[in-house]
Order: sequence, then structure tokens, then C-alpha cells
Amino acid sequence: MNSDVPVPNVSSIDVIIKEETNKKCKDHLRCTNNKRRKTSININNNIHNNIYNDDIHPEDAIVCEEQQLLFCGRHALRALVQNLDKFDDSSLISIGQELATQELLIHEQERINQDIYYSIEDGFYHIEVMQNALRQEFNIELIQLQALNRTAHFIYEVIINHIHDVQAFFIHKGNHYFCVRRFDNTVDYFFIIDSLSPNMHKTIPRNRILDYIEYLSKNDGLIYIPVSAHLLQMHSIPSDLLHSVLHPLPTCDADQVVFTVNERTNFTFS
Repeated sequence: MNSDVPVPNVSSIDVIIKEETNKKCKDHLRCTNNKRRKTSININNNIHNNIYNDDIHPEDAIVCEEQQLLFCGRHALRALVQNLDKFDDSSLISIGQELATQELLIHEQERINQDIYYSIEDGFYHIEVMQNALRQEFNIELIQLQALNRTAHFIYEVIINHIHDVQAFFIHKGNHYFCVRRFDNTVDYFFIIDSLSPNMHKTIPRNRILDYIEYLSKNDGLIYIPVSAHLLQMHSIPSDLLHSVLHPLPTCDADQVVFTVNERTNFTFS
């Protein structure tokens, strides 16, 4: 998208408000984009020592916890942001409790079962818990691809017109959460990061991501795209901000290395 998407017919006051909102969002995005481009100095020692001597395989650097009970939601969130120090269970449960309380206030006559949003016993978390956690911690929105209005939704237009450029996907398939994401120095491949297979990350060539989306849709997979939350407030977006909008995740160690990708690890569409 090389030019701004036109703003619909609205009153002069609305135009002024939208222009001011756009300006604030764009200024913040430009600042965020500059921060993402700074080189990290926190690369894991074993990666740093071998970066110029040996091939670095995805499993050497990509953060992926092993599956525990139904804690795949927490695992997937941490894999998405590549940080094991984020999204502990107490914070996720607190978000679930807040959501249940809000639901109770809306439906005063009804009894709300908190298990809808989380389960302490087995580690289940509702997608709304994940969405709120990312919003609060990183100002990131998880946008469900299938739920967007394809004919009139500005956000859908931004995402689908640049689907090969998005940074990641957050997937809910068969009561299981996992993520698919790219890294800054291996941009031509998406890596499937799944707690059910923490020691093997299947790859998807960037030019086949539409095939993967189609595969997920046919197999009851729900697809969420992480974007900067500022996109929801914007009514046009300059081309120089597209990267910041579609690459909202914090810089991680895996962004700093060039992975050796074995073509035999490519995902098989079947």
C-alpha cells in the first residue's frame, strides 16, 4: 500500500479528531520502529560464541516450552514474544478473573462460570485472556482473520494486502494454541513454534503462507494476526509505517541470527 487509504465522508470535526489520532499513532509507531531496529546485546552466550563459526539451527535459539497439561496458551504467548519471563499464570488468571467480572456485570441475572476464561487445574486460557494479555503488556492486538469484514474493513485490507509481510500468526486449532512467526534475519521462512514439538520447528516458505492459511481454514484452525494496537485507531497508514504495524513483536535473540534452514523441515500440506 503505497499511499494513504482515503478517509470516508465525515464531519469536519470528525476529520480533525481522526487526523490528530492518526498523527499520535504514527509518531508512536515511528519511535517503536526505530527501537526495533537497534541491535540487541543480549544474545544467548552459546549462540554468540558460535555465530561466526557454525550454522545456527532454529532449535538453538527459538524459545519454545514443552507442553504441560493444557498450558498451551501460556506456552504460545511466550513463544510469540520469545520471552519466558512474560505471562506467568498469576497474571493470566487475574486477566481471566477481570473478564469474568465484566461479564457478570453485563449479565446481572446470570451466574458466570469463571472456567469459561481460565482453569487453574489444567491451565486452560480463553483466547480473550491472551488478547488482553498482549494488549496490556505490549500494546499488541490479536486480530482474528476470519472475523474481519472482507469488503469494507480497513484493517482487513491492510493485513490481506500484505499477508506475506506479517510477522506472525497466533493459531487455535483443535483446542490447542501455537504460533507461527518469522525472525528478522531469516525473513523468507515462517517457523511453527509448538509446545507439542519443542525440539523441531517445521518451516513454511514465505511464498507459501497463503497455502498454510488455506490449510488451517480447511482444518478448523482459527487464525489471529498480531498487529500494533494503533492500527485500530488509524484510518489511513503511510507505507513507511506498514512494517511497524505488521511487526509489533519485541526484538528477541532469534532475530539476531541467520538460521540454517533444512528444506526437509518444510511443513507438508496434507
